[in-house]
Amino acid sequence: MVEQRLAATQEWLANAAQTTYSIQLMGIDNEEQLKNHLDDIAKFVEVNRVFLYRTIANRKASLTLLYGSFSDRRAAQDALEKLSPSLKANRPILRTVRGIRTELERHRSS
Repeated sequence: MVEQRLAATQEWLANAAQTTYSIQLMGIDNEEQLKNHLDDIAKFVEVNRVFLYRTIANRKASLTLLYGSFSDRRAAQDALEKLSPSLKANRPILRTVRGIRTELERHRSS
């Protein structure tokens, strides 16, 4: 499922408007733990709305897990507020496609 979501995320980032919002659920540096989290997350949200990308966090390879694709901040905020308590455990934040693309470009050039 990890590779499938990574591929779906690349396509989403290539085609989504820069002003599109998503909810960053967590960052994780262990792929096995990520697989467990994906299984848990699938109990609460549709897996096809989960996005995943590789990045660098604290100078270590990391994976960032996102949920949803929202046309504006209000829609993303409403969705964040409706998340189950277990999905709110890692203090999710709103992200824009523009911000994610900038993050990925910064890591590619370093």
